[in-house]
Amino acid sequence: MQFPPGRLLRHRAVLSPAVGYEQIHLLDSLPDLGCRVIGWSRPGYLRTPLDVGRTFAEQAYAAKALLDELGVGTVVVYGISGGGPIAIEFARRYPEQAEALILESAVTRHYAPAISPIAKTIYLSPLGTWLTAQLVQRLPRAALHDFVRQESTLDRQARRATVDWILADDQRLAYAKAVMAALTPFEDRAAGLDNDLRQWARLDDSTTAGITCPTLILHGTHDGDADPAHARHAATTIPQATLYLVPSGWHLLPLSINGATTRQARSTFLAE
Repeated sequence: MQFPPGRLLRHRAVLSPAVGYEQIHLLDSLPDLGCRVIGWSRPGYLRTPLDVGRTFAEQAYAAKALLDELGVGTVVVYGISGGGPIAIEFARRYPEQAEALILESAVTRHYAPAISPIAKTIYLSPLGTWLTAQLVQRLPRAALHDFVRQESTLDRQARRATVDWILADDQRLAYAKAVMAALTPFEDRAAGLDNDLRQWARLDDSTTAGITCPTLILHGTHDGDADPAHARHAATTIPQATLYLVPSGWHLLPLSINGATTRQARSTFLAE
């Protein structure tokens, strides 16, 4: 695939190594900042074969090959959640191409989550993810209550306030529905997730070593998936890192009550 000549030269390019390309909507505010977002499906997700790259180093190489094919020079690498390690790996291996790094709710060190049998049934099975996607359309309050409970350390009152806040706005609710709809079909993501779980468990505190580009770290204080310790670790081990913790923020910052403040943090960072 080739972009028309000069198309990307007028905008900062942002490479997002998310799970599937359809999750590009997680960064839908970046075009307002003059950015053009390049989303792709990492190996094992959707139609990208796992053989393209099992390790994060191999996936970073594949991302570089994609950028070379597109004719894209420097990029801001944006890693969200489990996409953090490949974003970090790309920035370390290709410093001439990574002009900056943004990590949002990102895994940055050893990560081997204890997944309860109920969570596996709901969020890590074909039937469970399909039912979840159906439930959020029909009974959004119930689906969101469970989702926030799984992905945050907020107390019951704060979880209820968060769900009420999401439901009070059509755009926020549509965003939440899109996120949960992206859980299915699980069969198209199972190979990538299984591989990620193995690769995350092999990470250690040296994961963030060697990053030389300016880095912005965005993380919620009540993230129940990637503990805020991941953000603090990155902030103390990356020389040019700026840490921005969102008060009462959970794993999905755009659906956190104070999450909108990250837009200003990103805008300032990109402008600098």
